[in-house]
Amino acid sequence: MKNTCITFFFVLLSTFAFAEGDTGIKFFEGTWAEALKAASDQDKLIFVDAYTSWCGPCKRMARDVFTREDVGDFYNKTFINVKLDMEKGEGRNFRQKYAVSAFPTLLYVDSEGTVQHKSLGGKQPEQFIQLGKTALSKVDYSGKFEEKYEEGERSPKFLHDYAIALQKSKKPSLKVANEYLRTQDDLSTEKNLKFLSKLATEADSRIFGLMTKNKKGVIALVGEEKYLAQVDKACSNTIKKAIEFESLDLLEEAKTKFAQENPAKANEFATNADIVYNLEMGNAEQFVKITDKYLKKAPSDIKAKEYNRMAVAGLYAFGEDSGTLKSIEKWAKKAMELGKNPEGYETYLNTLLKLNKKAEAIKVAEQAVELFKDNPVKARTFSMMLQRAKG
Repeated sequence: MKNTCITFFFVLLSTFAFAEGDTGIKFFEGTWAEALKAASDQDKLIFVDAYTSWCGPCKRMARDVFTREDVGDFYNKTFINVKLDMEKGEGRNFRQKYAVSAFPTLLYVDSEGTVQHKSLGGKQPEQFIQLGKTALSKVDYSGKFEEKYEEGERSPKFLHDYAIALQKSKKPSLKVANEYLRTQDDLSTEKNLKFLSKLATEADSRIFGLMTKNKKGVIALVGEEKYLAQVDKACSNTIKKAIEFESLDLLEEAKTKFAQENPAKANEFATNADIVYNLEMGNAEQFVKITDKYLKKAPSDIKAKEYNRMAVAGLYAFGEDSGTLKSIEKWAKKAMELGKNPEGYETYLNTLLKLNKKAEAIKVAEQAVELFKDNPVKARTFSMMLQRAKG
């Protein structure tokens, strides 16, 4: 199953062992100017929910979409998220500048204030996540450099700017970045330290080694939190390569280098890496063994969320394996009992239906319909699942 769902698993497990217990999108608290700066500092797009207080679809998205765990996991990791009332405060200026005339308008804006993608009207959760992915795919800062590079332009400034543009556009940047670094005699300058902190995107790269070698200077420039975030990003990218090339050596290299730079989080990262790797490699036995061990030790405040997360991952990867489904059933039931939320009930019901345990599924679905009757979307979902169980 290698390469079939790497993105899914990394999104699914992106907050593994670091979860705070909250679900849904966390919106930026600050001015528009501060959001633009945060986008620049973090190399992210800004997602803007341009809404009004009286707009029905806006209210439905705020209630039923923005609060979803899967939506929050993707958007919190990927974007700076901003809500602006188009009839109040900064929203009025924003509405005029960006010609917002329908609500909600969902915009994806870069750190220079340029709209990269725009969509009108309310969206379902799956549509909304796909909309974010579409916005990301449209960002390309590198186009204006490519032709000159092919023509032979290799000045240090050009190579520096081209590498940064490739990195911001989520394109391979290591080749050009290394070309730039070979023109530099002193890597301790502010410009070069900042460059290392942004371009060290894979732990198994020369640039990552240069960043860690200049760790003191990088931390003095960008702060320890951003340094460790870059380490996490680079090591996670190397795990993706380990999966792509079926390389245990790359997996171990990612875990080792993470531990060297962030020992306090080393065990959590290693467990996450092993779970994702075994999911992708289709190693059901190892996946169950590692996950069981983790879930027993998971902090109580995130235990329900993690039981659910692992059950969902297991269903996705091993939903046709009756032996693995027995473990997934236990996790899903525990998630339901601990969390008492719609997500846990839905996962447990899906597991029971996979196992063809119709009597138990009917009982659980009836409970869910009653428990979540005040949530129209979830009540409808559970009613449909109840009919499936009876069918």
